[in-house]
Amino acid sequence: MHQINLGIQVVPIATADQGYPIIDKCISLIQKSGIPYTVTPFETVLEGNYQDIMSLVNDIYEKANTLSPETVINIRIHSKQNEDVVAKDKTEKF
Repeated sequence: MHQINLGIQVVPIATADQGYPIIDKCISLIQKSGIPYTVTPFETVLEGNYQDIMSLVNDIYEKANTLSPETVINIRIHSKQNEDVVAKDKTEKF
């Protein structure tokens, strides 16, 4: 299985004071996962094996739903049929 990039954005339907701690707890799950990631102001980008990342996405989904009465989670996946997707290949020129 080839490596993918996945962008995930967790948006609790709440005030900023209520929402940011929920987002922080989701990022904590990512940090503990061992999956390489980059946090940006709008999303966190994960890089690795599809199954491992999707298992983590499920954990994030479960955590967000236990902490927030309503949440929007946006996910974008970049994959290639016969090779790894590597974030550095897309960004190192900058």
